[in-house]
Amino acid sequence: MQPGALIPVPDPIPVPWGIPEVLMLATFVVHILLMNAFFGAAMLSLAHTLWGRDDSPGLHAVAKLMPTSTALTVNAGVAPLLFMQVLYGHFFYISDVMLAFWWFSVIGLVIVAYYGAYLWDFRFDRLGRGGRSLCLAFLVAVLFLISFIFTNNFTLMLTPQRWGMYFDNPGGTLLNLGEPTLFPRWLHFVTAALAVGGLAQAVLWTVKAGRGADPAYAAGRIRQGMKVFAGFTLLQLLVGTWFLASLPNEVAARFLGGHGLSTGVFVLALASVLATLALGFKGKVWPTLAALVGTVVLMACVRELVRIAYLAPYFSPADLPVRTQYSPLFLFLATLAVGVLVVVWVLRQAAKASAGPQALPEQAQEEA
Repeated sequence: MQPGALIPVPDPIPVPWGIPEVLMLATFVVHILLMNAFFGAAMLSLAHTLWGRDDSPGLHAVAKLMPTSTALTVNAGVAPLLFMQVLYGHFFYISDVMLAFWWFSVIGLVIVAYYGAYLWDFRFDRLGRGGRSLCLAFLVAVLFLISFIFTNNFTLMLTPQRWGMYFDNPGGTLLNLGEPTLFPRWLHFVTAALAVGGLAQAVLWTVKAGRGADPAYAAGRIRQGMKVFAGFTLLQLLVGTWFLASLPNEVAARFLGGHGLSTGVFVLALASVLATLALGFKGKVWPTLAALVGTVVLMACVRELVRIAYLAPYFSPADLPVRTQYSPLFLFLATLAVGVLVVVWVLRQAAKASAGPQALPEQAQEEA
């Protein structure tokens, strides 16, 4: 059977395809930055509890942010997922069905991740070092599984030539393990999360230093975070090379001189990575953060160009039929604006409420 025969006919969209494309990329950048900071902070905190000294004040500062980070990450992921379904739903829904058991399990796993984040925060002192290690190990394992399921789904939707395996296993328990790009793509995300987690630590303690935290203690946490960021960014370059090499030749060629736009965006993204890395090694927290945001924007564009190249033999989003109806778009944008204002207000109120008379560095000095 020809792979094209398995692809459903796409539904019309209410606005020209470029609008949901831009909105998908913009909301995805927000989501991936939050996700990387959250996932990376959890992994680094676990490593610290297992192999580092017992720095309870520093870990507790991260723990207090985890429930809020979980909520923001999950909710920020809804919009890009919906916009992706607008453009690529007839591919994405097929991979959903093939991975149905795993895909539906994500709902339960996210709820469990919520619980792990709240447990680590609200029972921090009662858990003790051993309990915190177990709690973090459980949370990190759940996040690893969620990320692996997502990677399976997003690679399977790009390869209609592999959809025939559904007829040998129609129970919804398939995983795309035979896909050459699966593990390099997944590890590329994991190393990115570790790098951003280190930078998030540096940003956190830069802010705390500006609010009266012990300068020496904060400086140590900032140096540590920037070293982690630089080290894992270097590792990410190696994993990214592996990922590029694992792409089909016709897809990789587009980024190595075979397609003007794809090559140009890829070169800009690589230059941005190197600039971000240089700033990271110099320990410049805010310039590094600004450069990272730019890098993530470019990498999101590269990711989308990879998806377009994969599906080029079967489909282009520019070919989607349009039945013009702008009112849903206007309603979304108005709701988004109100939602952002509410979230900002809630976060400001939460920050004021959490400000206590005793700073964490003072606790650290007492323990020392």
